[in-house]
Amino acid sequence: MLELTNIKILPDFKIEVSFQNGEKKTCDLNLFLDKGAFKELRDLSLFKQIHNTGFSLEWPNEVDLSSDTLYAIGK
Repeated sequence: MLELTNIKILPDFKIEVSFQNGEKKTCDLNLFLDKGAFKELRDLSLFKQIHNTGFSLEWPNEVDLSSDTLYAIGK
């Protein structure tokens, strides 16, 4: 599992993720915003409360995405 070294919030519910191997990927989180607890993240103020734990991204509503998932969906 790759460690997340940096994240940057982009417009339209996208994020730029930097990994410990030096790669940067843009992840479109719209893929998740119609599913379960992810629906709450449509609230931009909540979405912006994203937190990098090192191996996942987490939000205050206990939603998270692993670095493996972000690496897989990133472009």
